[in-house]
This record gives sequence, C-alpha cells and structure tokens, in this order.
Amino acid sequence: RNNEDRHPFIFLLRSASLLDLYHVKNDEWMTLASPALAGTFGAGAGAEFLPSQGPRGTLATGCTSTSMVLSTALPAVVGVNALANRGDGIGFKIRIIGNAAGSSGKTEERYIIGNTGGTTPTITLDSTLSFTPAADDAYEFLSGRVFMLSAGTLAAGVWKYYDVLTNSLSGNLATTNLPATISTDFSAVALDELHVPYNRNPGEGFLGSLVATAAAAGTITGQATGGDAAVLLNEYRNFQIRIVQDTGAPTAVGQRRLISSHTAGPSAVYTLASNWTVTPSATATFVIENCNYLLVFSSAQGTVFTYNPTPLIIGSLATDTWNTAVFSPRGANMGAGCTSCQSFGLVPDAAKSARHSFIYSFRGGNVNTLDLLDIAGGATGAWTLGIGYGNASANFLFTTMAMPQPTSSSRPGPVASMLRQYSKAATFTSPTTARNASPGSTCLTATWNPGAGCAMHKAPRPWGSVAP
Repeated sequence: RNNEDRHPFIFLLRSASLLDLYHVKNDEWMTLASPALAGTFGAGAGAEFLPSQGPRGTLATGCTSTSMVLSTALPAVVGVNALANRGDGIGFKIRIIGNAAGSSGKTEERYIIGNTGGTTPTITLDSTLSFTPAADDAYEFLSGRVFMLSAGTLAAGVWKYYDVLTNSLSGNLATTNLPATISTDFSAVALDELHVPYNRNPGEGFLGSLVATAAAAGTITGQATGGDAAVLLNEYRNFQIRIVQDTGAPTAVGQRRLISSHTAGPSAVYTLASNWTVTPSATATFVIENCNYLLVFSSAQGTVFTYNPTPLIIGSLATDTWNTAVFSPRGANMGAGCTSCQSFGLVPDAAKSARHSFIYSFRGGNVNTLDLLDIAGGATGAWTLGIGYGNASANFLFTTMAMPQPTSSSRPGPVASMLRQYSKAATFTSPTTARNASPGSTCLTATWNPGAGCAMHKAPRPWGSVAP
C-alpha cells in the first residue's frame, strides 16, 4: 500500500519451526513463535501476507466517539498499549462499521493510540469518529495475517496463519483440495481488498467511493456519471462489492458480495454471486475491491489453488476452504521459480489494455515464459499463455523465486515494475543472490537452493525505499 497503512515488516518462513520478522524501518530481525508446521519443510513451502485479515467482531456498550469497547474477544491476550505501536511508532488501524440496528450506517477507520490489556480491551482512537458506535456495531482490525504452507505429504497442520495484531498462531486450517504432495515451489497472489491503485488509499477500492442509483436483492447499480460510469462489460467480474455507507439501511453496511457479472457503464448493473442479507438502499455508497481470495501456484501443476480466508465475502467459496475450480487451470505446469503478481497498483490506460484483473505469472521451470490470468475474463477467468514482453532473452530464466515490487506512489503499477525489474536482473541460479541494480527500483530477489524450501514475503512499499 502507498501510505503509512503499509506493514513495516518482512516475514521470512525459514523452516517448519522458524518464522522471522525483519523491521524495514529499524533494520532489525527477530524470531517469532514457532509455527510448528507439519509436513516435510522444503521446496514448495511458502508464505503470503494478507494485509486486511485480522481479528474482527462486534463492539460492546460503553463506546464513545474516541474509544471502543470490544465485545468479541481477541484470539489472544494483548498487553496495555500493545495495539498502539506496531513496531514503528504507529498504532494498528481499526475499522468501525455502524451496522447495528438503529446505528449510523457509516464506516470509518482510525489508528489506535492506546488500549487496556486483555482479550476485550478498551481502545483509544487517534481522532474523533463522526458518530458514536452502538452496541453490536462491527469492528475489523486491518493488521494482517501471514499464511504459511509447509511442504511434503499433505497433512493436518501444514497450513496455518500468524496473526500480527495478537502475536498468535491459528490452529490447523483446512487442506482439502491441496496437492497430495506439496513440492516444486510456491507462488501466491493475495487478492486483498487493501491492495489498491497507487493513487488511492486502502479502503477506497479501485474506483473510489461510488453512490448507487438502484439496488435489489441480488444487484446494485452504479453511477450514471463519474466513478464507475466508464466500466467495460465484466471488467470487474470476480471482484467484490463492499457497502461502506448506508444511512437509510444501516444494517446493510459492511456486506461484501462477489460480482458474478456486470453490464457496461454508465449505470452499470452488478449481479452478485449471492443475494444481499439486507438489501441496501438505492443510494448506498459502495466500493469495488479485490475479493480477498488467495491464489497459489504449486507442485508442478497448472491448477490454480484458491483459498478463502474470511467469512465476510459471500460468493462461490466457503470460509477456510480450498477450491481448484474457481479459476481455470493454466494450461501448462508451473515450475521452480514461478513468480506472480497482480496489476492492482496501476491506473488503467484509456483503452483498458492494462487492467486490475490481470495477474502476470512467470511460469518458472528454467524458462522465461510469461503467462497472464485475467480473473475477469470469464466466469472462471481466462489464461493467455506465453505473452510477449520487453528484453526477454534465452539468458533470462527462472529457476528460483523473485519478489516483485507490487506498488508505486509515483510510477507505473506492479506489472511495469515487475517486468522492468526482472528484465534487468541476472540469471537466477541457486544458491547465489541476484540484486536488481535499476535506479529507483526495490526488487528483492530471494534466490537460494530450491531444495531448502526457504520462503520470503516483502510487504508492499513505495518507490525509493531501501530493500534489505
């Protein structure tokens, strides 16, 4: 992300029992609690940070416009003021959703500057809300979770997450539909709702706040002018709609629904994969965002392994489940060195030749082939294999993983960044480390013996920052 919402850490999954954290501002490493992952850690293991994931629940009575009292308990005890400093002097961010009956119908976000201890702390905000939250209003901590996958024979405990806010680990997560043997490499794409274009803040979606012109049980209609009025047919299929304000129907706020199809603008009609629980009013405010799914390419297969980490998005995939049919298979198998990135950071050109729905994936396996998955290209997306790109050559091969710079505050988005960085990098041969020397870029290339199965995640940061 392109402001101080961005996470100040890099996470390194070193083994089944070692998860390390690097603080990019303080230039220091620390080892976190053991993930105690099952399986045989090695090639195929990996980790991915999902920035919007974190504890969520409802508020208790006693809230004011500057302090929140949690009703739903956190997954672990937090110390006094532990939420007011995530390690860089800035508190974690909390989203308050006024969706209880008779409440405000608003969504607002604030940084935390103080908290009491325990599992249901009272939280002090950095600035006053425009409303006083009611009992049973919702909260969401936008603190992030690191999802970790071990390798080897599939078993309970190979898939878990680390919760950043509470410094705690999940139990064993679902593994049904993952490969029977996890191997080769790990390439993941977090379709996270906080991943937005470089010129927008997290929470604003891809097109900013949109004011509906109509709503029904299974649809919502966009704007006649401005906003989404210029969207193309199904340009945001398989993205999500999130209701961010509805003073006419407060209990509709906070709902997320997957877009199954939509018409072109102006006044685009978005058809949902599942009906609203509470139909929004005809003038509700909504955003179009990533759908919070996690896509994984693994184990020398062409399958797209899709995981839903959250109960908040209601569509085709149940919470904490893997599915191999949400998106169509690649049509070619991935290999060691597979590296993938969504083009969320760019602003599309006038002709929409580049879109937010594009996922670019270097296939790996000692070839320089670049494939493209358009997640909006059909009900299950659409692949284009072997697309052309600049500076490709026979000496530009992928045998170990590289990490692209996914966002920019002043330059083109992740696709241009990724191609520019990779096209100037050295041949990736383990166990050496290659470093991009392109001025102004921050490509972090994590190259090592693939058999070690080491996995690294670089949190999005702006151009001009220093990568370790």
